[in-house]
Amino acid sequence: MAERVELRGLPASPGIAVGRVLVYRRKKTSKRNSIEFDSEREAARFAEALEKTKEQVQKMREEAEREIGKDEAAIFEAHLMILEDEEFSGKIAKLIRESRISAEEAVGKVSEELIKTFESMESDYFRSRADDIKDLRNRILENLRGKSPTELKMTEPMIIAASELFPSDTVKMKKQKVIGLITEKGGVTSHAAIIARAMKIPAVVSVKGLLEKLEDGDLVLIDGSRGVVIISPSEDELEKYGKKNR
Repeated sequence: MAERVELRGLPASPGIAVGRVLVYRRKKTSKRNSIEFDSEREAARFAEALEKTKEQVQKMREEAEREIGKDEAAIFEAHLMILEDEEFSGKIAKLIRESRISAEEAVGKVSEELIKTFESMESDYFRSRADDIKDLRNRILENLRGKSPTELKMTEPMIIAASELFPSDTVKMKKQKVIGLITEKGGVTSHAAIIARAMKIPAVVSVKGLLEKLEDGDLVLIDGSRGVVIISPSEDELEKYGKKNR
């Protein structure tokens, strides 16, 4: 059993949760073997991956509206608009043909430019929009490489811990299975925080060093109102917080 550790982050969604933790690690996409370059083939690969991504995002929008609410589903409407935007998809297709680089490299370059632009903005709201681009970049790359998205495997309701969570991650987290969220990155305007509040599950974000301290199955207590995360809480703490949660 892990030693007791108390960590602090930003209170993102109020409430108290106690449970075993599942550390969510996104699959790493393997590099594509180098082959003789063909710009038309690469452009066609990107176009196919783009269409598949649109279909997936549309399904997530429908699922989010059904499971969480119309306002939260608007996140995926925004994703569909980005996928249709010439500044994103059009720029990637143009870069493939003009710079003679692979579809994967073009997706990475254009995405990174947009991510840096959003992250340099002063507004927390616009900085958190970088997550939209990261999410879409990851999904397009998965589709280019024929990889399936990372799935949550839970046998009981659990607290999810992650470096960061994107919209396509959080929409999969059904209320009856996920009882709390903790992330190392992100702010109170991040998608993870917004969806946690909509689902009425406690969440703490921006917890530095979180994944260094946690292992799958650790007992964790989170206070989403105060931004407190306690790994291996004492019996006294469990009783104290249990009374507070009644």
